[in-house]
Amino acid sequence: MKKILGILVLGLLLSGNAYAAYTALGAFECGELLSNKDSKAVRKQVIDYAQGYITGRNYETESQVGKGVKEDAIFWSIIKYCEENPLKKSTQALENVYYQLKINN
Repeated sequence: MKKILGILVLGLLLSGNAYAAYTALGAFECGELLSNKDSKAVRKQVIDYAQGYITGRNYETESQVGKGVKEDAIFWSIIKYCEENPLKKSTQALENVYYQLKINN
């Protein structure tokens, strides 16, 4: 009986699908950003959002990606990504920028 119970528990543990999702608070669409990119308030919000994202990823990975990079470089990298991918979301743009900063570190 113990063997059957052990096999059942082991089977349940191994059969579960990994679920790794996250909620991106404050996310926006690239199209929204492009239509408002000249606004000083939007620019500040995007920079703050990007810096928070990068800080969070650095905390997660115990790294210093983006150290010494100017705000303008981050902002215009996001704009460039969004111009090339207007239907994408800000989370995808930030993942791309983070990756670019990481490989150029």
